Amino acid sequence: MALGRPPLRLEDRPLVTGAGRYVGDLVDAGTLHCAFVRSPVAHGSAVTSDLADVRDLPGVVAVLGADDLGLPDMPSSPNPGAPEAAGMGQPPLARDRVRYVGEPIAVVVAESAAQAVDAASMVWVDFEELPVVDAASAPADQMLLFPEAGSNVVLRKTIATEGQRPAVEIEASVEVEIPRLSPVTIEPLAILVRPAGRGLEVWCGHQTPRSFRDQLAAMLGLEPSRIRVRVPDVGGGFGTKGQFDPEYPVVAAVARRLGRPAVWLQTRTEQLMCGAHGRAQHISMRIGGDRDGRIRYIVADLVGDAGAYPCAGSRVPFFTQSVIQGPYDVEHLEAVTTAVVTNRAPTGPYRGAGRPEAAIAIERAVDAFAEAVGLLPEDVRRRNFIDAADFPYTSHTGSIYDSGDYAAALELALETVGIDRWRRLKAERKAAGGDPIGIGIGAFIERAGGAVGSGEYGRVELRGDGGVVVRTGSAAAGQGHRTVWSQIAAGVLTVPVESVTFHAGDTGEVAGGVGSFASRSAQLGGSAILRTAREVRTRTASVAAGMLEASEADLVLVDGSFGVVGSPGAEVTLAEVGARAEAIGVELAAEEMYIGEAQTFPFGSYVAVVEVERETGEVHLLSLVAVDDCGNVLNPMIVEGQVHGSIMQGIGQALLEEVVYDAEGQPLNSNLAGYLVPTATEALPLETRRTTTPAPGNPLGAKGTGEAGCIGTPAAILNAVHDALGGDGVTSLSFPLTPARVWAAIRSL
Repeated sequence: MALGRPPLRLEDRPLVTGAGRYVGDLVDAGTLHCAFVRSPVAHGSAVTSDLADVRDLPGVVAVLGADDLGLPDMPSSPNPGAPEAAGMGQPPLARDRVRYVGEPIAVVVAESAAQAVDAASMVWVDFEELPVVDAASAPADQMLLFPEAGSNVVLRKTIATEGQRPAVEIEASVEVEIPRLSPVTIEPLAILVRPAGRGLEVWCGHQTPRSFRDQLAAMLGLEPSRIRVRVPDVGGGFGTKGQFDPEYPVVAAVARRLGRPAVWLQTRTEQLMCGAHGRAQHISMRIGGDRDGRIRYIVADLVGDAGAYPCAGSRVPFFTQSVIQGPYDVEHLEAVTTAVVTNRAPTGPYRGAGRPEAAIAIERAVDAFAEAVGLLPEDVRRRNFIDAADFPYTSHTGSIYDSGDYAAALELALETVGIDRWRRLKAERKAAGGDPIGIGIGAFIERAGGAVGSGEYGRVELRGDGGVVVRTGSAAAGQGHRTVWSQIAAGVLTVPVESVTFHAGDTGEVAGGVGSFASRSAQLGGSAILRTAREVRTRTASVAAGMLEASEADLVLVDGSFGVVGSPGAEVTLAEVGARAEAIGVELAAEEMYIGEAQTFPFGSYVAVVEVERETGEVHLLSLVAVDDCGNVLNPMIVEGQVHGSIMQGIGQALLEEVVYDAEGQPLNSNLAGYLVPTATEALPLETRRTTTPAPGNPLGAKGTGEAGCIGTPAAILNAVHDALGGDGVTSLSFPLTPARVWAAIRSL
């Protein structure tokens, strides 16, 4: 099956027939269940807990606190690229201080999940409450979460173009509040650990199994080779399953200490209350330019809430800073970014990880500037997009945009939505005094591939029986890696996609690798498979040439058999070649840690059309057009599925989702009755289109596609609602655009 075509997904049959195996399906009758005693307050010191009374409850095997397990603090910057935060390490179980509601204090281990949960609820925790710090108060350092660190500021970084800010005729400014979101994966976090000799076998739905293994080993004082991590079926990742949560080393330590398998299955309440959240940024932005619509400078101030511990979330605001210029060619940029700790649950990378925040801010500011100069929003974008002839383009933040045609994507989006028709309907509705219609654009770029110089492992081999085996360091959580990676290898070796044996997410089966995050998998993991498959084909051709007594240059490979050009009937199958190679001691295999030549920068333009009910504040999405460019498309069905899924999450961010806290740091919506998400049962007036500008930095020409929808969608919807209500005098709205919030904005005028 050639690339660019959509075979049926190889992953789906066991999932849709109920034969899938998630972590929870692997728990046997002898497994101990872990439940955590969690902090009921956001900030407290002198924490003590009486664990003795619950140790004799039915089914309880152990009740363990920080002193019992003796685990070291989790480092404040465990991943490459994370800012150092001396003195802000996170104990897996709290010692003398708690910093957010839900922080683990102790673990109850019992024979059943119900017994563990019941016993954990009986533990009494005593503490001295302390003032609560939020993102607004954190920079003042009046109350320190980590007194030894001396500040609540994890890191502050300024990027500024050399020279003076240019003089301008018009300036527009916006403030955008981007609230906390919960990933709401279908399957929350889960880990199962079984003792195995002097080591451990671990099952966890993790996005980076090899680094996860190494982190566990460091916490437990083991050699990494003594831990085998396996990733079974995974019910969604979205970044939250690429992190090192405090419960993970605790469960592993319990299994080692007690010599029995142990499992923790996160509940939905735990996920919403104290699981890693996403977003949580406040951005102030000013755009200055000329009356003809030319933007001269962008000035931005970003504050990111890392939550109580900075190990993951403190990176994200700086991802935002790296793409804060967006797709625009401007003379001057100033961006100050600050990450702070607060008495909220820790944050971390969540689908898009910084890019949605940048797109929301710059697109809202561009619309405000367009209004100030009296031009249509699309005209301002046309005048300021980076020209297609100027790639590769180095932004003021140092990002090197690899390729693109931003104007072409915008024009296709405007044509597809029928912009003129909607503007006529908008004018007619206004003249009739009806509920207003609004049109909004969300143009964006995103950075894909992870850090510059990062790579991914791939191995392809031809067995003696002619079977093709693929091994990859990428770890799928629903993205279709088995299908696409098999498609790549099968295309090179001309065998059926279904015949390829696929290994991923198992440190015992895969010799290297990094994992799946930052939309890196296709361009790095896929390229590794392409290159190693080509090398295997070359080696196989050499053996086949000897068998056919022909020159390698005269061989063709069709449908799994080598033939000789001009000699019909003279052919050998891959199985015959594999058997011959095995007999003469030639290994038909190749492996590589492929390093991409450059990051890729997917892009797109989205257009949303909304209707707003003045009497209720309800926002109705009438049309959404999504034009994406992810370079060469390897499998259209996979790309379409990724776009649809991320758009749904973008709609959720725009209209429904927010993790809400009160002034005391108590979460107020820790269940799905209070935290609303869009579902697959809801009608979506969506039309998707694509442009194609191949990535020059990898052999597939592929860019990332998994995060685009949640980057372009919120900005487009926010601008559409502003456009609808601008005539009523509404100038500032915040996410989510719930009926109550929109109604209040209308009534406040």
